[in-house]
Amino acid sequence: MIKHNLKLILRSLWTRRIYSSIILLSLTVGFVCTNIFISFLVFENNTDTFHTKREKTFQVFSNDPFGGNGLIAYVPDYFFDYLTTNYAEVINVCQISNLDGITIEKSNDKYGDFKVLSVDSSFFSMFDFPLLQGRKDKCLTSDKIVLTKDKALTLFGNTDVVGNLITVVTPDSSRELIISAVVDRTIENSHLNFDVLLHHSIFPDKWNGGATYALLTSADARESLVEKINKDPQRPGLIGPGKMVYFFNPLTESYFSTENKMSFMKTRNPMLLTVGYIVCGLVLFIASFNFINLFLLSWQNRRKEIGIKKTLGVTRSGLFSFSLTEAGVYVFTGFVLSLILTFYTIPVFNNVFEANLSPEYFLNVKVLASICIVLFLIGSLVVILSVSKQWSMKPINLMAKDSSTTTFSRILFTIQFVISITLAVCSVTIVQQMNHMENAPLGFNRHIIQLNAPDKKYSQTLSVLKQKIIQLSDVNNVTVSDGNPIFGNMIARYDLDNEQFYTPYLLGGDEDYLKTLDLELIEGELPSEKNNGKLVNQTLVRQFNLKKAVGEKVPGTKDVIVGVVKDFTCGSFKQEIPPAIISFHKAGQSLMIDYSGSNLTKILPQIQAEWKSVFPDYFFTYQLIQEELMKKYKEDTFFYKIIITFSFISMILSCFGLFALSWAVIQSRTKEMGIRKVLGATPLDILNLLTLTFTKRIILAFTIAAPIGYYLMNQWLSSFANKIEFNIWILCISGLMVTFIAFMTLSLQTVRATMTNPVDEIRNE
Repeated sequence: MIKHNLKLILRSLWTRRIYSSIILLSLTVGFVCTNIFISFLVFENNTDTFHTKREKTFQVFSNDPFGGNGLIAYVPDYFFDYLTTNYAEVINVCQISNLDGITIEKSNDKYGDFKVLSVDSSFFSMFDFPLLQGRKDKCLTSDKIVLTKDKALTLFGNTDVVGNLITVVTPDSSRELIISAVVDRTIENSHLNFDVLLHHSIFPDKWNGGATYALLTSADARESLVEKINKDPQRPGLIGPGKMVYFFNPLTESYFSTENKMSFMKTRNPMLLTVGYIVCGLVLFIASFNFINLFLLSWQNRRKEIGIKKTLGVTRSGLFSFSLTEAGVYVFTGFVLSLILTFYTIPVFNNVFEANLSPEYFLNVKVLASICIVLFLIGSLVVILSVSKQWSMKPINLMAKDSSTTTFSRILFTIQFVISITLAVCSVTIVQQMNHMENAPLGFNRHIIQLNAPDKKYSQTLSVLKQKIIQLSDVNNVTVSDGNPIFGNMIARYDLDNEQFYTPYLLGGDEDYLKTLDLELIEGELPSEKNNGKLVNQTLVRQFNLKKAVGEKVPGTKDVIVGVVKDFTCGSFKQEIPPAIISFHKAGQSLMIDYSGSNLTKILPQIQAEWKSVFPDYFFTYQLIQEELMKKYKEDTFFYKIIITFSFISMILSCFGLFALSWAVIQSRTKEMGIRKVLGATPLDILNLLTLTFTKRIILAFTIAAPIGYYLMNQWLSSFANKIEFNIWILCISGLMVTFIAFMTLSLQTVRATMTNPVDEIRNE
């Protein structure tokens, strides 16, 4: 029976190959999205679950000493001894910090782009990163270094490197270390990202605190431990004993903690994963709708076949077997095709979404189980609906001549386009906001290159480099600085007399600081060596209601205000402009170069040549303020990529469904169209006749989708202090875009129908 059913099904698929291809394409695209996103979401949610002691390992956070609502991950180094000495619940502690300005040397080769972490010897007793070579209990000491597999291959071309020597160089010291272990990359995800591990004792002067992890006797010990610590008046902290409040969060939540902002940590906002689940579900719904609706339509053209079967006594189980086999052929074929496409799509997905998903992760039990459930549900739903409809109809109706009317679920069709239009509204809004963030005025010059001194002892030498770079024809201005408005600045806490405090941004530079950043001085004068006062921004003046700011003391200090600058963006567009204080510094930690109006690729080699003439022993590295600003919107960029990608996919799937539905409708009305043409109907009349039903549904979908998209985007935009205005044009552009694509899809079928000879249509019917 199965062999006979397969023969009939394959014959039907070939006879109606265009229609069948649309169903398969829709299923394949839907399955590719499902395969990748289910794997990705499982991969993300399994972050750090490979550590065997994860249930008893917690990351330590403290409240923000600067008055913010969030937590901070930085814990001072003396907290290690405090925990291990005073609390029996703590088995071990590991503190981790990033080491900047490190150069790895092997023979005559130098590498300055390795992510180097300084860690405690307890690192491998708490974290189960797999080792290709070496012993976990003896690999982190004062004369040893641990490499990852990738970096071992980079340095030596193989991983059999334990016992080899390499040199680690800092701006003020050099150490020759023995490679003690090689770390392999786990198939599971981790929030810790590193290339090299060193013990704190190797460079003790560069270690004063960092991320802290505590291994407890049991997971249940956390609450009582936190309560005891926060009641201890002698607990150490950044602002004095007994003033900080500490929190112990599970290790498996570290990846999803937005407070983790250290450079060696990978994080993901859990809200974005929720969005991923929702959008993936919506796309799968559209693909499933296409399959279900088009599959049910396919048997409407075989009514007589089914009617004859029922007349000859086919049982419900027989219909079930046939429908199950046919649905199975579609699902199995679509899934196999999707696996092939998925394999080639993963590298693109990893590149776009900054993921580390590997093809072998599809063998994960949770991934396989989730995909099998999706396949089972889709196949079961199709079979149940198909059999119930076929069995409910009488044989005489199935074989009647007037049974050629094609019906489809108008509700599901409308929902499909509601989803597509809503995603289109979101896409247009997000694109406009992202363009706004890239191009809107900041209140200062975006086109800045920043060079950081190799070490603090070279701060005076930056003035020499400044004089060399300012001579370049493509450079407008250069300043020695301590921080810029976007990154590398300092936030201070100034206590006031009324037991209140405020936290201004502290910036500083030489006499060219304002000119290079293009900050606008609106009152007073610039600070200098002779007039060493402070500049403040308008926000600080308003916050303290300073009627005549110039000559007043900076609140909380003894410094005098000598000038006021126009407000400028600090941090990002997501926060209101904070109070800012600008000081005069002849020396600084960085050099800022104004290259506005110049070609970046042309000017960088010139700057690098000047750097090498002053710092011949150090790698040339630079940062662009524009790039650093956009890094602040990492989560929004991820959200942007999700919405744009799935908006595009949803439109493709919707067009697949629309194309197949219009094809089915036209096939069932060929005789009607032939008669109408004979009676004088024009091609435009036929076009209107065929598109009217679909057009009304698309308009209804837009009416529903517009307020949904408006609400969702208003919620998203509310997280920005500086944002675009959501206006009617966003809705109009989205609606016109979807309508145009739908109309072009319909036209492919309807134009062909209007051009067909009516005699041929009637004869064929």
